[in-house]
Amino acid sequence: MNGLVLALLLLTDPVGDDLGAGLGPPRAALYQEVGAADLTGFRLERVEGRWRLGVRLARYPNPANAPLGFSLAVVAVYLDTGPGGEEALPGAGLRTPAGGGWEEAYLLSGWGAERRTPEGEATAARAWREDDWVWVQTELSERPRAYVAAGLYDPFDPWGFRPALPGGGVWYLEGPADAPRALDVIAPDEARVWQKGILPPARRGFPWSRLASTVLALAGAGLLGLAVRRR
Repeated sequence: MNGLVLALLLLTDPVGDDLGAGLGPPRAALYQEVGAADLTGFRLERVEGRWRLGVRLARYPNPANAPLGFSLAVVAVYLDTGPGGEEALPGAGLRTPAGGGWEEAYLLSGWGAERRTPEGEATAARAWREDDWVWVQTELSERPRAYVAAGLYDPFDPWGFRPALPGGGVWYLEGPADAPRALDVIAPDEARVWQKGILPPARRGFPWSRLASTVLALAGAGLLGLAVRRR
């Protein structure tokens, strides 16, 4: 079974919905073509006993020549791995549902990934790009619940999310200063996310109700053959 890849979740998200709570883009020319923070997919895969996270964006502009092939976006994946946890989602400016806090997060930019904790610890994590997917390796053996949010990258912000400012600016989003900094999330009802400021997990078990955007893929000749025969 060495090398078996079990892809348990693939969620897709609409293209062109990276406006957050009605925020406008910064006025700098490089932000005028939308889509840099537009999440279009999220995956969880268990590979050789450890989970890895995959995110997909609509576009990968890279004016700063970052090593992962994009430089305008930042993505945070906050993981609920046990009871309790931190309910505030730093960077994104949202919250988890009550009782569904996170214990570790993976912060991904074009320069790499970091594992973050609610206590402020930050350690490097392995990240790589495969076609339209950007992957981060975790050390988790148990399946987590994930909260996924993307924004525009700000190298001077502790969590890398570019803030908003009334009237906007060359490098600021246009909107209230206390607005969520996330511009796109993976969630069943994004309008409710922006209204309530609460981000539900990207999945609750297998999301069969979203069959069009969910894939259960079994890789490995024996398992795949068995699945086909049972059909």
